Amino acid sequence: MTSKDPQRVRSVPTPSSAGATMVAMVAMAAALVGCAAPTPRVASSAAATAVSAASPPVPAYPAEIVAREACPARDPDYGDYRSRQMANYRQEAAAAQAQGLVMRTPDQAEAAIISADEYAARGAPGVSCERITYLSDGLRVVGYLWRPSGAQPGAGLPLLVFHRGGAGDDSKLRPNTQFAFDRFVRAGYVVIGTQYRGNDGGEGRDELGGADLRDVLQIVRIGQRLPWVDPQRVFALGYSRGGMMALMAARAGAPYRAIATVGAPTDLLAVRAAGGRNSLSALARAIPAGQDPEAALRARSAVHWAEELNAPVLVLHGGADPIVSAAEHARPFAARLQALGKTHELVVFEGDTHGLQMSGTERDTRILEWFRRFDAPAR
Repeated sequence: MTSKDPQRVRSVPTPSSAGATMVAMVAMAAALVGCAAPTPRVASSAAATAVSAASPPVPAYPAEIVAREACPARDPDYGDYRSRQMANYRQEAAAAQAQGLVMRTPDQAEAAIISADEYAARGAPGVSCERITYLSDGLRVVGYLWRPSGAQPGAGLPLLVFHRGGAGDDSKLRPNTQFAFDRFVRAGYVVIGTQYRGNDGGEGRDELGGADLRDVLQIVRIGQRLPWVDPQRVFALGYSRGGMMALMAARAGAPYRAIATVGAPTDLLAVRAAGGRNSLSALARAIPAGQDPEAALRARSAVHWAEELNAPVLVLHGGADPIVSAAEHARPFAARLQALGKTHELVVFEGDTHGLQMSGTERDTRILEWFRRFDAPAR
């Protein structure tokens, strides 16, 4: 395979990857706690009990936005953007080398960065952004909403629910996350995403796939009721921990027509079995006292309940991802989906990073094509 020839697996068994290096303990901790796709800058007792993903309780609070404010204008510093992109590459490249993974060269990483003209175009008028607050389990939770500026009520636009990666404020959504989802909004999508409880000034405590799953289910309901949205056209995209959340939400009944994940962990039990207990320490701290740790890991590991997934799944992964191993997560998950006869596609980008930093255009194009394949606008 070459760097421009990602591995494709569609409706065929996924090949094994013998000899792949085990995910470093620190790396998996980063995936669960502080890692998301690179982006430009710009209370609880019973309520905190982990959700039973198979049959979650119906949210008891109205599916509505209780506060909203317009996002600030983007900082147009292209030089700073380039510097941050390369800093992210160098950090991941060093981690990949330590694990024996071969990442693309610095020259290739630099060449993959968008031009100054494209960077400026991404900030052109046409995308509206709001920071929103909504209620989940009675907690005030923060999220973001992006939409075409000219969208009119009754437009019947598709809804894209974005599931952010990481935890805490370091990986939180920002007004210019994914360039304000420029590619998706200009393709006609309304994009909505939650920070999860306890983040960005929100109330409660993030459980990395526990009660915070209800924050996702609630924001889906809110998105479906937006005046520009067709409530039947709902799609899901998740990076890293967000991919895990998207799959959990689908299992819990979120009405996703199709799902796309990037660098998603799908088997935390295998990480622990391989000796990576310390790598799960952050997740262990997030699990409320009294819960069974093994059951909590299984509930967050889609490979163990893939038979319950009915939406088509596009699995995208970097072949040199040093944070979530393609060999330990994406490939076994795709193999399980194949064995179950589930509609899916696995694309591994040789030598690329956790967030597919060097394949951004193809990554987004594939995601949009996947969603269009399973879309059916109302007539």
